[in-house]
Amino acid sequence: MKTIALFNPRSGSVPPDAREKMAAVLGEYGITDPEMVETDPEDCAGQIRALAEKQPDLFMVWGGDGTIRSALSIAGPITDRLLILPGGTMNLLPKAVHGDKTWDQIVRDVLKHHTTQTLSAGDVNGELFYCAMLAGAPARFAEVRENLRKGDLGAAAAGAAGAIDTLKSLNLVASYADGYSFVDSRLPVSSVVGAVIGSLTRTGRGMEVASLANPTATGALNVVWTSFFTDWRKADGVETAPAISLEIGNDDGGDIPMIADGEPVEAAPVARVKFVERASQCLAAA
Repeated sequence: MKTIALFNPRSGSVPPDAREKMAAVLGEYGITDPEMVETDPEDCAGQIRALAEKQPDLFMVWGGDGTIRSALSIAGPITDRLLILPGGTMNLLPKAVHGDKTWDQIVRDVLKHHTTQTLSAGDVNGELFYCAMLAGAPARFAEVRENLRKGDLGAAAAGAAGAIDTLKSLNLVASYADGYSFVDSRLPVSSVVGAVIGSLTRTGRGMEVASLANPTATGALNVVWTSFFTDWRKADGVETAPAISLEIGNDDGGDIPMIADGEPVEAAPVARVKFVERASQCLAAA
């Protein structure tokens, strides 16, 4: 069984002895010669593409959400043998596919019985996301969260001031089209606008767009935390609607900060989001 395991040793929860641990789990199922490859920080995307084009029987990608989002976007359309494994801090994408299982539980379960799961996605200015994207103040608060996680209190304090300024000064105007009338509808003008995909929506499929009406610093920070760890629709003041497309503009014409699946997206004066029904595929336990 031709097996490739690409792992990111710099990710939040990939252990220092990742090679040995992975080899031990695969050895339980008679896989004794896996190709173990560390991610190339200079060209991870090209590396993923090259490895996927080898058409392995099993292509495992073990890392944080940024690495896994690249794998789904690049390798998913090439091979139906992709297995994503949680190795980051938030692990939004593996949880969407595998629930709260640990990486080794996932490997064992998939090697016993597996199926191929088709994933829908959102496309924001050409970047795919598989869980959620947020535009505006939450992107700034997310940077604060990461600095706090790293223990950099100085950067967190400076970032918090910038995030609050963004919250007060950014006026995002968002219109969306639903799947029936295709007539533009408006979300409340806000500094917090976003979209969720698939299993995170109320119906468990499609795309849902949202805006936080009359945002406060506490409310915006709450959207960041709830969107990543529980359910952002539980945050006070959030208005949502099903949609197939979303366009977000900035009243002042400046760039809009954005995050997708917990990772920064290049800021732009307009964010165009569309739903992609069949964007990628990966293995899951049957």
